[in-house]
Amino acid sequence: MPEKIELPITGMSCAACAARIERELNKLEDIGEARVNFPLKKAVIVPKKELELKQIISLIRDIGYDVDIEADVTIRARKEEAELKRDFVWSACFSAIVMVFSMWMVLPNMQYQNFILLILTLPVQFYFGLRFHKATLLNLKHLTADMNTLISVGTSAAFFYSVFVTFFPHTVMKVGLEPMTYFDSSATIITLILLGRFFESKAKTRTYTAIKMLYELSPKECVLLQEGKETKVPTDTIEVGNLILIRPGEKVPIDGEVIDGNTYVDESMITGESLPVHKNVGDEVIGGTINGKGSVTVRVTRIGKDTVLAKVIKLVEEAQFTKAPVQRLADKVAGVFVPIVILISIAAFIVWYFFGPDPKLTNGLLSFVSVLIIACPCALGLATPTAIMVSTGVGAKRGILIKSAEALELTNRARYVLFDKTGTLTEGVIVLAESIPLGRHSEEELLFVAYNLERQSEHPFSEALRKKAEELKIEISNVDEFQAIVGKGIKGAINGITYYVGNLTLYEDVGRVLDVSVKELYRKEELSGCSPVLVWSKESIIGLLCFSDRVREESKDVVSDLKSMDIHVAMITGDSENGAKTISEKVGIDQFFYRVLPDQKAAFVEDFKKKGVTIMVGDGINDAPSLAASDIGVAMGKGTDIAIESADVVLMKGQLSKLVSLIKLSKKTLWVIKENLFWAFIYNILGIPIAFGALYPFFGIRLDPMFGALAMMLSSISVVSNSLRLKFFKE
Repeated sequence: MPEKIELPITGMSCAACAARIERELNKLEDIGEARVNFPLKKAVIVPKKELELKQIISLIRDIGYDVDIEADVTIRARKEEAELKRDFVWSACFSAIVMVFSMWMVLPNMQYQNFILLILTLPVQFYFGLRFHKATLLNLKHLTADMNTLISVGTSAAFFYSVFVTFFPHTVMKVGLEPMTYFDSSATIITLILLGRFFESKAKTRTYTAIKMLYELSPKECVLLQEGKETKVPTDTIEVGNLILIRPGEKVPIDGEVIDGNTYVDESMITGESLPVHKNVGDEVIGGTINGKGSVTVRVTRIGKDTVLAKVIKLVEEAQFTKAPVQRLADKVAGVFVPIVILISIAAFIVWYFFGPDPKLTNGLLSFVSVLIIACPCALGLATPTAIMVSTGVGAKRGILIKSAEALELTNRARYVLFDKTGTLTEGVIVLAESIPLGRHSEEELLFVAYNLERQSEHPFSEALRKKAEELKIEISNVDEFQAIVGKGIKGAINGITYYVGNLTLYEDVGRVLDVSVKELYRKEELSGCSPVLVWSKESIIGLLCFSDRVREESKDVVSDLKSMDIHVAMITGDSENGAKTISEKVGIDQFFYRVLPDQKAAFVEDFKKKGVTIMVGDGINDAPSLAASDIGVAMGKGTDIAIESADVVLMKGQLSKLVSLIKLSKKTLWVIKENLFWAFIYNILGIPIAFGALYPFFGIRLDPMFGALAMMLSSISVVSNSLRLKFFKE
């Protein structure tokens, strides 16, 4: 299947521009799906087959926009910001002079003064405001309209009426009208809108600082070790298998495996892990993290787009391109909004011209311009994407990778959370929970025999025993005549004495009868969810070892927090009833399903989905079917093996507490989006009637076009600023 195409687009001025490009691209037969993100100024295209880039670029240019293939998102943003700042400053200078000339009779002759106003307004209207008129002409060519159309038509109406009054004042007076000009309105509206665009651009740049910061995590250079020599080289020239040296305090340039040395690494910027993580020979390090006080030699294992950092960046970018269901509604409204506004503005002119007080033409013209200017749907188009961008960036910084805007919105409505057991509620690591010596035997003797026999095998219990033995400094001894008895246990000779480590079945198979009290202890440990193991010699039973999968320290608190949010919690596991019951009781889960095979888990998830929005939390690999079947699949990842493809959300460091943070972040984000949409809609619902003149018959209040432009600017800035509040989200 052809790869996705990403194109940086220039020339977009509002969400309607993005919607139009998206619509035109989706008309092409060879394109499966096209999405355009206005804040990021980028298009993502999924072709059905191999497609020539020039065909897509040509289409985008034909409808009045351009493609800047070499541009970096932050460079483009700074360039746009600088251009808007320059245009605003010059426009403001000219407009200030126009305002002064309009308010006071500076010249003795009114007509001369109007000529001066015309000359001063020309650069504002047709140079600094050229972007609006160019976009309008292109819209006209394709029989479409956007916010540029409203600005261009509104300011042009005021400007050309003023030009007519300037050249033919007597003609205007003959029809009973006062020869008033509105050059100040035209110039000031354009200046205020440029100011709004500048602030908007500045604020939008801040919304994607999360991606910029992720890009900057990786150092540009690193130290390559070749034939005993250290050479500083660009990071992008490194290949898999190369050896690199990472000194104290340096950033880890790329993913790899430690082959020499040990250190502590700060992984908080990638995984959200607050404490430095110890790295020894054989451990993996992630590019973009910060080395502590030790020097380590690392063998490179992943480069380019395969690194964890690259996957994180890609995931965040893709999330910012997806649309939440609430945004799709806003897009539909914005799509029909502009034509309706043009009709309302024409209606305003007609009503004022035929039924309003004198001067009819002036009042009609001012209402026409006011409606056009105040109704620009900028705030509506920015309401959702800016909140999504900030939210996904905040999540990424805290080790919560949200794959889509839809998942972020659905999480807010979650009614059920289903947990896998092993590796999710538990740590997924076998530990020695208890060692019980029997008779006259000591714990040291019990562990000495068990450890020396188990270290000959590859059983998961051997690793748990090794850790305990190292902790207690248990002596290592040679084992002779070692034998593994499949499914039952092991045996071997130490110092000429034969020992066994195994289950009750093996104990009875070798002809021994377990004491009643020991058998009761064995059954009790089984019922508690542990795996009991007997250790004995031909002479006597030495003791009992109990192995278990340790419950995560945070699991109980997470379950409690979810319940306090009125979310029903259940556990689905392939484990036995006793094992499932023990864990569920420890963490406070009331409902659990046991001995469920992976393919059966999906059916359980489907049943819960019928009752409400369901989150499935699993390891992201074994639980892939159930993660895919759920409304929101949450994968437990550990940085270096994130199951990006199988889940909607990945908890980078496998910290279960981040699930609660995800739900809180979702609720906060949706609240901010609703606030944004409320203010965007209420602004237009109240603003358009006032601009039309609805308050004039009762209070004699009319909305000047300049105040309409100021209100429009403030609405866009308030929406973006409100979204930026998410940067201060507290878990």
